[in-house]
Amino acid sequence: MDTNRAHSSQTIADSQQLRLIDWALGLECTYRSSDDLGNSDLGKHRTGIHGGMILSTVGWTSFPDAPNQQLRRLLDECVRQLDGNLRGVYLHGSLALGCFNPRTSDIDLLVLTERTIPLYTKKTLVECLLSISGAPHDLEISFLRQEDVLPWRYPTPYDLHYGEDWRERYATDLASDAWRRWDEQPHTDPDLAAHIMVTKHRGMCLWGEPIEQVFPDVPHHDYLASIVADLKWARERLAQIAVYGILNSCRVYAYLRERCIASKDEGAVWALGALPAEFHPLIRMALAAYRGACTENSLIDQQDAKRLIEYVLSAVQEKAS
Repeated sequence: MDTNRAHSSQTIADSQQLRLIDWALGLECTYRSSDDLGNSDLGKHRTGIHGGMILSTVGWTSFPDAPNQQLRRLLDECVRQLDGNLRGVYLHGSLALGCFNPRTSDIDLLVLTERTIPLYTKKTLVECLLSISGAPHDLEISFLRQEDVLPWRYPTPYDLHYGEDWRERYATDLASDAWRRWDEQPHTDPDLAAHIMVTKHRGMCLWGEPIEQVFPDVPHHDYLASIVADLKWARERLAQIAVYGILNSCRVYAYLRERCIASKDEGAVWALGALPAEFHPLIRMALAAYRGACTENSLIDQQDAKRLIEYVLSAVQEKAS
């Protein structure tokens, strides 16, 4: 690895990556020790305060062994396949925020390139991702060109995306010539506004140029539109993802009230002191499920979850009016 890029990765990875210390349930998001990457500073923990939340930092050396090894494999492939086109690989989501649940969490990443990835290289990358994702943790990864984020646009364009819900489609495309048509239509994703916002404020540079040098500030209205759209999407799928919908409601409300970029775990604990008491049992149950204390969604009342989502959406509407 280039020593200058490795040094910049260490600097960013040691910047503030925050998570809430949870008194409400008496549980903390903790990681098992793993082999470090030769940079002991990355594993240091510090505390800070944002919007009334007490938070602490997380570094790469705090990651569990399995995602650590998956990230190593992914970085090796990105550097090898993208060569001089690669500008950086960036972690966001629960692993960066310090609340990774090995049973349920996936690994969320953004990859930034200087220019469009050649079609055949995309084919090779997808083949690699099919192998790395799910072994053991699912990957959710978007490849962006610098021109996709500067100047800023919403919904944000992207060059390539992989998630487990794309696995069957990609496998089918690779088995035929359909992969040759991947570039025929432009791609946009409204979720990227939220992903980039989290990366900008709470993300971690795993390889490449510092986050603040390559990603723009996401406008408030675009970020809010992104997370509200996701919340509405979850509202229609509560039978499958009630826990997700409840916890996302909490962090949307946290952003609305505090302008705080919170994880699902952080947002839920904060919401226990901010949302009406009628929602507290629901939030506690969802938080316990998220942390693995009970079977996810099994005890969640979908109508209660829908009422919480509607309450938060009404608050968003009221704030906007």
